[in-house]
Amino acid sequence: MPKLWLEFIDEEGDEQRVEVEPTPFVIGRHSECGLTILDGRLSREHVCIELQAETFTVSDPGSSNGTTLNGKKVTDPVELRNEDVLDLGGAVIMTAAIEAESEDAASAAEPDAPPAPDLPDTPDAAPAGQSAAVAAPLPPAIGAVGAEASTGGGIPTALFFIAPLIGLFVLAVVVGAVVLLGGGQQQIAASNGEDHYYSDDSDPAPDKDDADDPRPRKSATPGGSNTSSTDGPVATSSRSSDVNSTVPGPDTSETAVVERNGSIFIRQVALNDPRAFLTGEQAARVNSKIKQVGRSSALADNLSSARKNAAAIKALAEQTNLKPQFLAIAAITKLGGSRGDVLQAAKSVVSVYEQLRIQIGNENSDDALLMVAAYDQGAAGEAMKMRNMLQDLATKSSEGARTIRSIWFLEKNGKISAAEFDRALSFLAIGTIAQNPKDFSVNAEALKL
Repeated sequence: MPKLWLEFIDEEGDEQRVEVEPTPFVIGRHSECGLTILDGRLSREHVCIELQAETFTVSDPGSSNGTTLNGKKVTDPVELRNEDVLDLGGAVIMTAAIEAESEDAASAAEPDAPPAPDLPDTPDAAPAGQSAAVAAPLPPAIGAVGAEASTGGGIPTALFFIAPLIGLFVLAVVVGAVVLLGGGQQQIAASNGEDHYYSDDSDPAPDKDDADDPRPRKSATPGGSNTSSTDGPVATSSRSSDVNSTVPGPDTSETAVVERNGSIFIRQVALNDPRAFLTGEQAARVNSKIKQVGRSSALADNLSSARKNAAAIKALAEQTNLKPQFLAIAAITKLGGSRGDVLQAAKSVVSVYEQLRIQIGNENSDDALLMVAAYDQGAAGEAMKMRNMLQDLATKSSEGARTIRSIWFLEKNGKISAAEFDRALSFLAIGTIAQNPKDFSVNAEALKL
């Protein structure tokens, strides 16, 4: 059965190679697709690939922006060949890599019998079936005895003295052959520089004389190459003690801490955005806001209030298809620097965010931030205002849909007000603190919903 891979560059610039299995294999924005790509130019189910009679076919089930195969629009199911190029609505370009199953795959999988070891050459090798001792030439003295025995009667007296010598000679030949065979194999191994490595599960006890052994040993380098050294200790395993002594710890700078906690938070507020992250530049701006909101003595109390009412906030969020973490932090953002009942604050904002979710969506983290920025519009009964602005911008801008639908792009291009951007930034700052408050000198427990 042939195999198909799709090779493409994702939105982060990373190379991806995805196997099409099982079929039918659907690509689109929907979370239940075989391959989910969160790009506004893709339909929820944008393209479908099937395997029929050893042939892959591709079809477009009616996407908004269409699909092309090698530059030709896909209308009906069409055969997909190796190195064909698929363009999914201008959002992503994929190259097909098809591998046909080899006819002798089964036989190739069988291991070959190991070759017989080469034996060292010995002088005057004996014919097949005859021992080396028998084939070895007799010394002149023995030959003379044999000649004398063949010409006269009786056993010569000298034979009684020479017989023991014959036995000693045969024994010497046998011992020499054993030594030669064993020594030859050791020399071959030594000349090839073979060393033996053991896993932690089968690591033999170290020889007590290893520390004094002057021979160079091989040690694994991070790049996978081997180097010889006699100047220092040789690593023999990858136990945690060894790793901890060589691998640097996580970056503990302020921006790095914000980046880690902020990335966790924005993944929690979206329906389906597991790879969302903050850039270093974005984390630096959030960090500045954290230093402002973190000074409020009310923040720790409000985080505690949200934690105490976690079950009720979670139930309220689920009723409106919002993420619990989103609703809790949105309610704390609404309270600002004032202490209050976070559950009541959540109840006061939930209907506005429900309307904004319908118009803007909350499938990814950028959408969630847009909803926060548009809160005042929604509260004023203008829940469609942000959506209409985004649609108009998409028709006039050369930027991609994901880029346009971000508070960072909109603020930079003057498409949202300073107050709208500040609300979203405060939401991000509070959510980042809520992951690990003590990292930001806030005396509260982490908010888990």
